[in-house]
Amino acid sequence: MKKISIYIDGSNFYFSVKNKFNRKVNIEKFCKKLIGNNKLVKINYYVAPVEQFSNPKMYAQQQSFLEKLKKIKGLNIIFGRLEKRKRDGETYYVEKATDVNLALDIVLDAQADIYDEAFLISNDGDFSGAVEASIKRFKKKVNYVAIGTNKSISYHLKKVASKTLRINKDFISEVKIE
Repeated sequence: MKKISIYIDGSNFYFSVKNKFNRKVNIEKFCKKLIGNNKLVKINYYVAPVEQFSNPKMYAQQQSFLEKLKKIKGLNIIFGRLEKRKRDGETYYVEKATDVNLALDIVLDAQADIYDEAFLISNDGDFSGAVEASIKRFKKKVNYVAIGTNKSISYHLKKVASKTLRINKDFISEVKIE
């Protein structure tokens, strides 16, 4: 039985599933389906918290979602931050630190021998360096969980990952929230 860790880029995961399948999924079921009969060591879910005063409705929705996540055994929520920016008089937010936190954790956990095999749920090719380091330097298996269209799936992650798992509608139908 292998020790498994799962690293979820929360925003990327949410929008990938929404855009490809127009569904919400049960994160716990999704992760259990991924790992099969192996031993789940931990799930790290990376997200930037929405500020209450900037968007009260989205804040309330996110808080409700985070409360559900907190009930999942072995799941840790790792927060980044949202930074406010302005361009041409328009205000928008940029997610910061979540990607760096995830990349660090995947490599440091490999070094600490926390997992034998990891699953990375993100289409962000910026993680390819961390994936490659975990595989080559620490002899771990790191699987890329690809969700989306051929355009949105990362060529760089496919190139370096131990294996690429394409999530299809059958997989999603088994883990969707009704």
